[in-house]
Amino acid sequence: MAELVDALVSKTSGYFVRAGSIPAFGTTLKLTIMSSNYLRIIQFIKPRYRDLLLTFVIVFLFATANVYFLPLIRDIANEISNKRTIHFSMQILNAFILWLIRSISLYGQNYMTHKIGDLIVIDIQETIYKKLHLFSQHFYSKWKIGELLVRLFDDSEKVRTAIFTVFSGIIPQMLTLIGVIVYLFIMCWQLTLFAFIAVPCFVFTISYFSNLIKRLASPVQKNRSNITHIIQESITNMKLIQAYTMEDNNTSRLERENQKNFHFSMTTVRLIETKRFIELLLQGFVLISLLFYGGHLVSQNILSAPELLSFFTGCGLLIDPIIAFSSGYTNLKEAEVSIDRIYQLLDTDPKIINSKHALKPSIQGHVQINNIFFHYDQPKTLVLENLSIEANPGETIALVGLSGAGKTSLINLIPRFYDVISGSICIDGVDIKDHDLSHLRRHIGLVLQDDILFSGSILENIRFGTPYATEDDVINAAKKAHCWDFIEKMPDKLFTRVGDQGKRLSGGQKQRISIARAILRNPKILILDEATSALDSESEQLVKDALIRLMKGRTTFVIAHRLSTIKHADKIIVLEKGNIIEEGTHDSLLSLDGQYNKLYNLQFR
Repeated sequence: MAELVDALVSKTSGYFVRAGSIPAFGTTLKLTIMSSNYLRIIQFIKPRYRDLLLTFVIVFLFATANVYFLPLIRDIANEISNKRTIHFSMQILNAFILWLIRSISLYGQNYMTHKIGDLIVIDIQETIYKKLHLFSQHFYSKWKIGELLVRLFDDSEKVRTAIFTVFSGIIPQMLTLIGVIVYLFIMCWQLTLFAFIAVPCFVFTISYFSNLIKRLASPVQKNRSNITHIIQESITNMKLIQAYTMEDNNTSRLERENQKNFHFSMTTVRLIETKRFIELLLQGFVLISLLFYGGHLVSQNILSAPELLSFFTGCGLLIDPIIAFSSGYTNLKEAEVSIDRIYQLLDTDPKIINSKHALKPSIQGHVQINNIFFHYDQPKTLVLENLSIEANPGETIALVGLSGAGKTSLINLIPRFYDVISGSICIDGVDIKDHDLSHLRRHIGLVLQDDILFSGSILENIRFGTPYATEDDVINAAKKAHCWDFIEKMPDKLFTRVGDQGKRLSGGQKQRISIARAILRNPKILILDEATSALDSESEQLVKDALIRLMKGRTTFVIAHRLSTIKHADKIIVLEKGNIIEEGTHDSLLSLDGQYNKLYNLQFR
């Protein structure tokens, strides 16, 4: 009863709406379409239309069984008052059958709704996950990982809860509500109208508190994102935390966020429980008033005693809709915030996209960097300024300079992790913006200083990026990368699990597996970013030998602080504040007595 009008407001012609204000005590009724994102969620519901149709049939059966209890109760009361035992027994059997039908249909609707909700959440999570793969590094430099994880899991779960609420709670209870109200009007319209006097009070209570709860939902979700981010960041960097004895500081940080979350949660609980208290108070007042007025109608022979009993049974059947609509409206308000957050992510356009007529040309490895300018989104200070480099197929270009010179920014532009602000980067005469993005990156291999391994087997990590390579191909790549020697000594050989981020392996072993991965991929262009800087002497020599094999016949860009590792480079580029200040071979740069000479002397003399 409490949500009778609210339920009719909440779903009209298949669209969700919300009550802005209600026609009670001088206020005006305003119906506005709910967040357009609510309608957009239908894209995930549509593919489940067959399951939905079956669910609606079961829901209709459930609602019909509920409504049929009213005349059955009236008939049982009549048989009891007339002392017709046989007829009474038949009516009791009918009641048992009706209750069995109701129970089976309730089981069916809950099962189907859970199935639909879980499948929809899977679709939402997979859609978000696919979208995350489309974003460039611009995106990941702005968003916290915890924030993304909350949208992927917590927000999608709230959508599932809302879907379950609608199809397992609101819709069946709405049908029950409509059926019961129609029956009560037919039986005694005076008493039914009297009951409806309380509806505006219920609607005002629901609307007022639900809007307050919705306002709290957004900061609650944001705070949960912060908590998730803190925990994720701490687990990832636990070694550093323990090394700097920051355990207590980190724990205090989490405690502060938990206190904020607790404050928001308890405020929400207070609002929900206050709303529930007012609703129960109103229900009690209405039922007592109905008992008084109903008794008066019986005394005037306008209503019989069995009909009054049936009427109150109908009022009892309205309790479930009251509970369903009350909790359902709150769930829908919370889900509205979550849906908005999900679509905030899904509506974000990737900055790096394929052109309309993306090309897939044959790539030989001729790289031309022409007068490029580049800066990050924030701050918008130029990192690279009017920079030009040419690398012929098979050449090795070394990038040297102090930290912040722009070396990593430059190599990130070649596979289009970022795009230049102006100028162009061409491969074999074709601007990389005109290349198909996947095709471009398939011909580029990366070996980084802290190359990440996934928590699978060595085989899976080497084959990452070349999933259809045979086991023999993987072994050959491992041998060329000087990692087969330690792999074959392991109990499970290629099937040895490396642990999270490869933590079961040494730095040199991880690096050689990364090189084997690049060898197996067989790229035309190779990018090496400090690939040997963090290794001991023995590991460094093995990695160097592996890198020399890998670089042979490929266009290679090398970032190295250890200048001894780039003596063989065809061209060495010295960068300073995004500009090329020196360029040449190792010997020619030493003879200049410039920045490269100073860096070399610092390391070796």
